[in-house]
Amino acid sequence: MGTCFHYGQRLLKNEIPVFKDIKTVAVIGSGTMGIGIAIDILNKTDFNLIMIDISNAALKRAKTEIGAYFKGMATGGRILEDDLDDYLGRVAYTTRYVHLKKAAVIWEVATERIDIKRKIFEEIERAADEDRLVFIYSNTSSHTTTELAELFSDKMIREKFLTGHGYFPFHANRLFDVMKGKYASDVTYLIGVAFAEQILEKKVVSLPNDHHGYVADPIFQGMGAIISWDIKTGRDLVELPLVFAMMTANPFNVLDRTGHMPYTESGKHLGKALPADDRLRSIYNQGGRHYPKWIEELERAGKTGVASKTKEGFFKWTGPPGRERATQVLDPSKRKYVDIPEPNWNDFWSIKEAEAFDQREGMIKSIEGLMGVAVSEDKAGKAFRRYAIPIMLYGLDLIQDGYATPGDINTSTKAGLRFKFGLCEIIDGFLDDFGIDGFIGLVKKAAEENKDRAEHFDVDGKRGPRKGKPSLLFEMKKRGWTSLLGYGRVYGTPVAQQNFRTGELDPYYNDIRFIYPNSRDRVGTVIFDNPLRGNVWNRYALDQLDDAVGIAINLYEKGDLGSLFFTASGSGMRMLGADARQFNRGWFDPAKGYESLGEEEAAYFTRAGMAIFRFLQECPIWTVGAFGEKWGGGAEFTYFLNQRFDLRADGVTFDTISRANVKREKTNYNQPEIEYAILGGFGAVQELRRLGFGDSLIDEVFLQGLTATRAFVLGLANGMSDDEYDLLEQAYEVARMRAKYAAPYSVALFNLQKSFGDGIDDEKLVTETGETLNPEKNPYVAKGLLRLLNMGGRNPKMDLSVRGELPGWKNTYNELF
Repeated sequence: MGTCFHYGQRLLKNEIPVFKDIKTVAVIGSGTMGIGIAIDILNKTDFNLIMIDISNAALKRAKTEIGAYFKGMATGGRILEDDLDDYLGRVAYTTRYVHLKKAAVIWEVATERIDIKRKIFEEIERAADEDRLVFIYSNTSSHTTTELAELFSDKMIREKFLTGHGYFPFHANRLFDVMKGKYASDVTYLIGVAFAEQILEKKVVSLPNDHHGYVADPIFQGMGAIISWDIKTGRDLVELPLVFAMMTANPFNVLDRTGHMPYTESGKHLGKALPADDRLRSIYNQGGRHYPKWIEELERAGKTGVASKTKEGFFKWTGPPGRERATQVLDPSKRKYVDIPEPNWNDFWSIKEAEAFDQREGMIKSIEGLMGVAVSEDKAGKAFRRYAIPIMLYGLDLIQDGYATPGDINTSTKAGLRFKFGLCEIIDGFLDDFGIDGFIGLVKKAAEENKDRAEHFDVDGKRGPRKGKPSLLFEMKKRGWTSLLGYGRVYGTPVAQQNFRTGELDPYYNDIRFIYPNSRDRVGTVIFDNPLRGNVWNRYALDQLDDAVGIAINLYEKGDLGSLFFTASGSGMRMLGADARQFNRGWFDPAKGYESLGEEEAAYFTRAGMAIFRFLQECPIWTVGAFGEKWGGGAEFTYFLNQRFDLRADGVTFDTISRANVKREKTNYNQPEIEYAILGGFGAVQELRRLGFGDSLIDEVFLQGLTATRAFVLGLANGMSDDEYDLLEQAYEVARMRAKYAAPYSVALFNLQKSFGDGIDDEKLVTETGETLNPEKNPYVAKGLLRLLNMGGRNPKMDLSVRGELPGWKNTYNELF
């Protein structure tokens, strides 16, 4: 959002002035990660940016790439040519650390080498203005926060130091890790997490306890390292990683795009620093090496991927920046690049079978397909058991050792490493199909096949690094748990995670955030939280919203919640409609065109969404939304809310009369379905009619859209603002005030009276008045009227929990699905 709001979180509310004082961010290191961070900050904030690097050549490259990105934005009509200087003029490029004194946030992304980090940190201590400095991030793929904090001698600097780590490509990857370590203050940790969540608009995995490389990096590093020792030929580089490509991508292809340095330096550090009980420690220590000689030779030759001078790494690349493609693969045995061979499908036939299964069933990289490969006797099956099963066991270890929750691991692999299904979803799929004993049997089969790596497969706690620590699988079996995650009732996607400390299921959402109400405000918050996808409606979002509504209604009945506040993360607080991919069967292939789901499956999406939206509309919880531009189902959802507040913003659009890009006020309510031969599937026409719109205004919404100003004039919006923070503050305050004294009986009756289609009934009103003033029917009236009768006096607090029957409303949440 480019701003930070508290959503009723009191500790965060105290720190809001700090965020408002941030004007300048310094980024140390102008390589691939530094460039991505710079683009992201320029796009999402009005901050000034200082890029620092000891290499003028690196700074020149950064300036060129950042300039090319924003020039592309102008050419593509996303910004005006006239605005280009505003973006590029906010960046200063320098080799001098003295400029750090201007920065409120310092972000080191220069290197993984600790000797170089030490020198950089000495410069930070000399130059930073501690009074202006809010916090420091250091990017690392293998170090702990405590290790790096101890490079500083200044206690105050240590208290403001966090590790913060994004993933390639930074401006197009949702995941961001924040790790606190031993020295950072609680306030620094709170601010660092909120900065990443709300200003950088990331999905944050926040770790209060140190772990080498957070969660995603050691999993990704492990995926590459565990295969690397077996690679002898170019064919190996293509075929052996196929088991991971079934989940996400060939890790060596990814490493070529990110650069090899973080991988090789991390390998060195992890080989030395990983704790003795780390299952994968041995893959960084083979024959006195931390990674194979053939990778070392690549590094010495400067062949470190797409960004190297020759565009060579594990593969040879051609094409313009950002659109490179691999044309050849390294053959380590020949020390040269060869044409990329087609995999030998006679040896890897189970992968072809998995692909055929997915095609038949309309699935994409399915867990069912993975399981078929896992039990196969071909080379693919053996590769899966040798490489993928240790990674699955490692995920279980992270949970068992208290470094991460099942949700942390699932988010890290799904959002950051771009698994189609998160690692814990995959493990759950195996446990559901094989059972715990059956999965343990598969692990032991793998151990028999791979006696040279037996320590990778220990589940009994009898050998290797995990000796004395039987696998978490046995604890799950003891507790009668068959999964790491809990799954929604709408589409069966993840909505909860097992808490191994309390024995309870905790909420786990990847596409929304739910913030519990505090005891004073009684406002729960739902933030649609996938801005890179436009906060679209899909199976995951519906499952998560349904689960959050269930939590909210339980809190409401206890009197702990009175209002729900809805908004969207991301610049402009956008909310798009249904994810078009939901309506295509399997992968969309332009050559094949649209492949229909079938009427029944397509209709279920509308049925499910409408059931949740209608329940929200009819229940006595007061609902308030604050959004920017809304399209399709994003706009439709807001029609079901009690009140709507709009962000008024200008944007670039193509004017069909002047045939030029112009800047004008954006349309906030957009129903473009007719243009795509579909309909407003979440009830746009009928809900606009209920809200008082006639035919011509409904036509206007569908054919032209409504700006925030126009919607406010028409009464569709209850408020608007040009400033995101101001809009959130306005709308949240309305939700807070509505929750303060909202007696359930009166709110339910109010909803009943204004329900669509009832018309005028004076006799019914007479009856309702009598019943409302009867304490036996309305248990809230005695204390409610005291506020009128004894105005200004000390009146007892009203119990706002649901007691007795409410007029016209019964909690049918459990019956929706």
